Amino acid sequence: MNPRSIRIKHVDAFTTKPFTGNPAGVVMEADGLTAEEMQKIAAEMNLSETVFALPPSNEEADMRIRWFTPTQEVDLCGHATIALFHALAEEGHFGLEVDEDQSFLVETKSGVLAVDVEWRDFHPYIKFSIPIPRFFPYPGDIKELCGAIGLSEIELSKQAKPKITDSGYCYIPVRDYDSLKSLEPNMILLKKLNYIHDLTGFAVVTTDTGEKESDWHMRFFAPTLGVDEDPVTGSAQGPMAIFLKENGLLDKKTNFFTFKGHQGRSVHRPGTVTVHMGLKQGVVDELIIAGQAVTVIDGVVRL
Repeated sequence: MNPRSIRIKHVDAFTTKPFTGNPAGVVMEADGLTAEEMQKIAAEMNLSETVFALPPSNEEADMRIRWFTPTQEVDLCGHATIALFHALAEEGHFGLEVDEDQSFLVETKSGVLAVDVEWRDFHPYIKFSIPIPRFFPYPGDIKELCGAIGLSEIELSKQAKPKITDSGYCYIPVRDYDSLKSLEPNMILLKKLNYIHDLTGFAVVTTDTGEKESDWHMRFFAPTLGVDEDPVTGSAQGPMAIFLKENGLLDKKTNFFTFKGHQGRSVHRPGTVTVHMGLKQGVVDELIIAGQAVTVIDGVVRL
């Protein structure tokens, strides 16, 4: 009997250059795969996430997608979604054609989300709406947090304090890029804090970029998800816009913002996330991450 074969792509997201940005496994036709098989494929790919496209169970949606790290399923993944729609556009699936913009409603564990595929110089440019998080003060000891992430307290930003989101991300603002670049986190201690405070990842950020085309730099650590350091994290980059607003660092007269967040230099995989944030009567009502991608491997998984 011949083994079942599943086509899979390895796509670098939030970049247009191979071997940079954040790599994701992409299965464009996952109908018939069990959750166990998806998890095994994600573990075999050993990338921060592998994404699977499925028929929707919700009548409103055009498709359903699931994201898996090497160790577990997750509720949201920005870079793998960018990678998936790049691959779909590349193959012309769902009627996608070069230079013809198209919109989709996507069923996920985080709800039905909107994805727009636009085109720039004949290459797909993907915009992905993500849930709007709420921020809360960090509930633990700041000194202990600094020790786990590999910082001294004096290296923390004076403009903002560490905060957590309702999705379990902990944002730690530092004073400058040198502090961000040189930190050496203790993964065992980070896992301990994850369990104590029900966290899923740590985003260390600085707005001291020294670059006009960059609004912040980030490093992201999620050891309990099997990802010690993620190259470029769309689901963490998007909420940075709200983090700036929560800390009074934005123009209060403006209702629409566009930012460029950079990540990945520390692991030699630089990438850029474009973040759009819209406000209505001072309240965030739209949060979008956007970027491009490039396919580097196209192959088959034999089950």
